[in-house]
Amino acid sequence: MCAAPVRGADAMVTVTFLSSVQDFQGDRVREAVDRLRKEHPDWKVEVVPPEASKPPLAKYKLQFGPAILVDDRIEFVGVPRYRMLVERIAMVAAGRPSPRTAQPPPAPAAGAAKPPAARPAASAPPAAPPSAPPPE
Repeated sequence: MCAAPVRGADAMVTVTFLSSVQDFQGDRVREAVDRLRKEHPDWKVEVVPPEASKPPLAKYKLQFGPAILVDDRIEFVGVPRYRMLVERIAMVAAGRPSPRTAQPPPAPAAGAAKPPAARPAASAPPAAPPSAPPPE
């Protein structure tokens, strides 16, 4: 099963802001970083400058940025509202999966019977549609 890892009590969350290579939303990035550092000193907050952001942005198949990584996983492209950002970081810190993350289907119970395998379709022509009842 693919569940989020459970963190220890001393594990620190790392929040990395990848700057836009076009210096887009630079003020919002700085504002969010300053506020996070002030209100959440237990989180490690980093800002990657525009030139150094190019390789990580390419790794995540992004061209421009900004983007936000939480523990080296991309969580946002662009700068979200501060409340949304804090809630998502807190979810990651608690080891809970994001509700927007695609989850694999649940595994069947060990004792449950498996449904029979579907048989391949026969190559017979399709049946004719039922004809209308004869007029009386």
